[in-house]
Amino acid sequence: MKVDPSGVTRAARLTALAALCLVTVVLLLPAAISVSTGGAVPAFLGEFGRWLWPAVGVMVLVAIGLAVWERVRGHETSNRTAALDRVEARVKSLLASSLAAQTQIKLGVLRQPQLSVRAEGEEISSADLEAVYDRLGHTMVLVGPVGSGRSTLLRELCLVLVERARNDPDAPIPVVVDLATWRAYGTRKPTEFTAWLLREMNRRYGISRSAGTIWLRRERVVVLIDGLDEVPRVDRALCEAELAPFASVVCSTEPIENLPSVYVEPLSRGQVLEYIASVSPRLDSLESALTPAIWERLDSPLALNLVALTHLDRQVDTIGTDFVGSFVVERLSAQRAAGPTIRALKFLARLDRPDLGAPVHMPHRRAWLPLLPTRPLWLLFVRAVPAAYAGGVCAVAFITGLQLGMWPALVFAVSASLLLILVNKLPRVFHPPGRAHGIITAALGFVAGVFAGFLVALAGLWLGGIGTPWPYAVAYVFVVVATIFLALGFVPGDAPVPWAVLIAAAPGVSMIWTGPYAVLAGMGIGFSAGVAGGVFAAAVGRVWRTVRPGQQQRMRLGRPWWIQPVVPVLGLAGVLGGLGGFGSWGTALGVALGLLVTPTAARDYVWPFDALAEVAAEGLTRPLSLGELSFRRKALLHLAQDRLLLTRVDGEYRFAHVALRDHLAKCDPTALVRATRR
Repeated sequence: MKVDPSGVTRAARLTALAALCLVTVVLLLPAAISVSTGGAVPAFLGEFGRWLWPAVGVMVLVAIGLAVWERVRGHETSNRTAALDRVEARVKSLLASSLAAQTQIKLGVLRQPQLSVRAEGEEISSADLEAVYDRLGHTMVLVGPVGSGRSTLLRELCLVLVERARNDPDAPIPVVVDLATWRAYGTRKPTEFTAWLLREMNRRYGISRSAGTIWLRRERVVVLIDGLDEVPRVDRALCEAELAPFASVVCSTEPIENLPSVYVEPLSRGQVLEYIASVSPRLDSLESALTPAIWERLDSPLALNLVALTHLDRQVDTIGTDFVGSFVVERLSAQRAAGPTIRALKFLARLDRPDLGAPVHMPHRRAWLPLLPTRPLWLLFVRAVPAAYAGGVCAVAFITGLQLGMWPALVFAVSASLLLILVNKLPRVFHPPGRAHGIITAALGFVAGVFAGFLVALAGLWLGGIGTPWPYAVAYVFVVVATIFLALGFVPGDAPVPWAVLIAAAPGVSMIWTGPYAVLAGMGIGFSAGVAGGVFAAAVGRVWRTVRPGQQQRMRLGRPWWIQPVVPVLGLAGVLGGLGGFGSWGTALGVALGLLVTPTAARDYVWPFDALAEVAAEGLTRPLSLGELSFRRKALLHLAQDRLLLTRVDGEYRFAHVALRDHLAKCDPTALVRATRR
C-alpha cells in the first residue's frame, strides 16, 4: 500500500497540535492559575513550578504557529488524495452516463471510434491528446462542432492528468467544470467568475473554498472547462476574459483569442464503416442506405451513435438527414401514450437550467413560469385568486362575528374590502387580469381561502388573548405604542409620524371607557388577517410580475366586473356569524387598527414579510406545472432515462446530449406525437 508522505506529516502535525492544547488546558493552565492565587505547586512539578506561566505562553505560541501552518499549507497536503479520488469518480460517472457510453452498452461494441486532433498550424493529426496538451504548454482550446466528441476528449484527458497527479506530488490537480452552471447561481447578471469557480469546486469535488483559493493562487489546480457554448452570447466576451487566468483546456465551437486552438478531426469514412461492421449483423442493411448526403453529415460520434441506435435491428431503406429528430421519434414510438412525456420533456428542455435539464424538484418560478401556456395562468389569476380572497374574508368575518360580535365582524368585512383595493393600487403588487373559464378552479380557491381564513382567525383569537393577564397600564401602553407603529407603515408620505400619533389617539381615548383588553382582542384578529392578506397579495404580485408581458396583456382584456365586488359581498355574508350579539365597539376599533398592517405586509422590502411572500409565491405556482409535469415526475424521468433521452449523474437528471435538449425545446409536441404514432 502506497503511503502519502504529506498525509503522514499532516497527521503528525495535527497530533502535536492536539497534544499541546490538551497539556496546556488540562495541566499547565490550571496549575499556573492555582499558584498565582496562593495555591501550592503540584508535587510532580517540583522546582519547575515557577516556570508555569512562561511554559503556558510558549505552548500557546507553538499552538498558534501550528494552527497558522495548518491554515496556510494544511489543505494542500491533506485534501490532495481525497480530491483526486473525487475528481476521478465524478469524471468516470460522467463518461459512463454519456450517450456514447450508453450506445456502447446498447450496441455491444467495445469502444467508440478513436478521435484525432490537429493543432492549429500543423498538418499532421494526432490521436494522443495528452502529447498535444504537453506540447502546447498545458493551455489550449478544443474546437469542434456540437457532437464532435469534445467533452469526451476533455474528460478522458482529465483522467490521464489525475493519474499523473497521483504519481507526481508536484503535478496539479485537474478539475472539470461546466460553464452551463455559471448563471445558475445569479439571477440577472453572471456571478463573478472566481467565486463561481470556488463554489463549483466545492460543490462537485468537496474542495473547500480556502483550499481552492490557495491552490488556484499557487497554480496547483488545472481547470478543464466545458459548456462555454451554453453561455449567452451577450456574456461570452466577459466569460472568456474571466476564465483566461484559470483555464487550461476549454471546449468551444469557436477559437478563443490568445489561446492555441486544437481542432477535433471529423470521422473518416473508414472509421464509420469499421464501426458499422463491429455491430454486425445488427446494422448490416445500414451501409447500403448511406447516400452521399448522409455521408456528408455522418462525420461525428454523435451522428454515428444516433443513426446506429435509430436503425438498430431494422431493415433500412432510407435515412433522413435529421438524425436527432429520427432518434427521438424512435425512442418514444414504443410508448403507449407519448403525448404527456413529450410535453414534459419539452417543458424541461426549455428551462433555464442547462446543467440540470430535467430536475426532480422544480427550480425557482422565474425559470419555468414564463414557459407555461396562458390558460393555467388565467385560471390562477381570474378564478382561484379572487375566490381565495373572498373565501378568506368570509371565514375570518364569520369567526370574528361568532366570537367577538357582529360589529367587529362588520368592521372587518368593510375594512378588508377597502384595503384590498388600496393594496392592489400599490406599485409592484397584483392587479386582477381578464376573463377565463373554470368554475371548479374558483370553487377550489374558495375552499382553500375558507380553510386558510379559519386558521388565520384562530391565530388572531390566540394573539388577542395573550394580553389578558397583563396589568391594565401595560396593556394600555402596548395598544397605543403598537398603534403608532402600525400607523407608521400605513400612512404614505415622508412625514407619517404626526398622522401616526393622531391615529393612536383614537384607542387612547376609547380605552377610557372600553378598557384595553377589548381593543387587544380585536387587534389580534385584525393583525393576523392583515399579515395574511398582505403577504398573499405580495405573493400574487410576485407571480404576476414573472408572467410574460404579452400574456399579462391578453389576460387584462375583458376584465370581469365581479372580481372586486365578490370580496365584500362574501365578506358581508360571513358577518351572519355575528347574529345574536353586537359585541363591543372597542373590539371593532381594535380590528380596524390591526388591519393597518396590511400595506406593510404587502411590500417587497419589509422583513420578514418579504421572505414569507417569496415562500407563498413558490407554493402558489407549484400547481401550475401539473399541466406540463404530472405528480409522477420521477417515473417520467426514469422512463426518459430508459429511452436514452436522459442520464443521471450525482443524483441529477440531465439530457443525454445538448443536441437532444435543443431539439426537444424547439419541437412541436403535436407533430412529434403524430410522428411517434406512425
